[in-house]
Amino acid sequence: MVWGIFFSSDFDAFSPKGAFRGYHAALAAHFNARQVPGLTPKHPPRYVFTDDRPLDGDGKPYEVFQIYVLHVSEKFHSELGENGYHRPPLLPIAAHEWPKEFVYDRTYARKAALMEGPNRMYFVAEPLREIIERLEPGVHHFNPIRVLLPKGEEHPVQHHMMVVGRWLSAFRLQESDPKSLWDTDSPSPSIGLPLKERCRGVAMSAEAIGSAHLWCERHLRRLTFCMSDRLQAEITAAGLHIPPHYRMRTSE
Repeated sequence: MVWGIFFSSDFDAFSPKGAFRGYHAALAAHFNARQVPGLTPKHPPRYVFTDDRPLDGDGKPYEVFQIYVLHVSEKFHSELGENGYHRPPLLPIAAHEWPKEFVYDRTYARKAALMEGPNRMYFVAEPLREIIERLEPGVHHFNPIRVLLPKGEEHPVQHHMMVVGRWLSAFRLQESDPKSLWDTDSPSPSIGLPLKERCRGVAMSAEAIGSAHLWCERHLRRLTFCMSDRLQAEITAAGLHIPPHYRMRTSE
């Protein structure tokens, strides 16, 4: 059995309200970008490159700082090396492109182990990172991040930014229940609502999944990650809380 992991569009423990403090300023400082006034008095200040510019996946220097920032954020939730609809291939995440600090705007009663930050950039608590690394050593990418609570105190648990390093094409449209999907004429259909019920009719190829425990699906929308029964069982046994996740069926 396979599980799909879903994040809410609303703020909650798994999608906390907060910010990667100082992130844009750090990216700008790395390339000596300078800050200039906004286009109008109502617009905030913006950064512009001077002489030092990063290169995109086609080897061309970026002209606009905000486009560079957008492409960096996409590295955290898109397949590296693949062309996007509006951009060149994404390069690996450089050392200066990892956020260093996340600050909560408010606290939440539930202690989450997997969270979605701004711009679909994900981070995990150390106990979850340990489980994932034990099951799939070296497959996924982690980088420590300091997490601060609203009053400035440091979170007692170490956290890490996470980029899932495995992308699969395990979804099988022809073996899925048509009632479980939207946009079935699209190359990448979407799972319908309600999620728990519709997920039961979504078929995934056991052969394509192989021994994978955590991955992103190339041709299925709405879900964020997929995980194996074993990963789900270990997370449950450890008493960790992750976003809503629902069973999907596997086919041979």
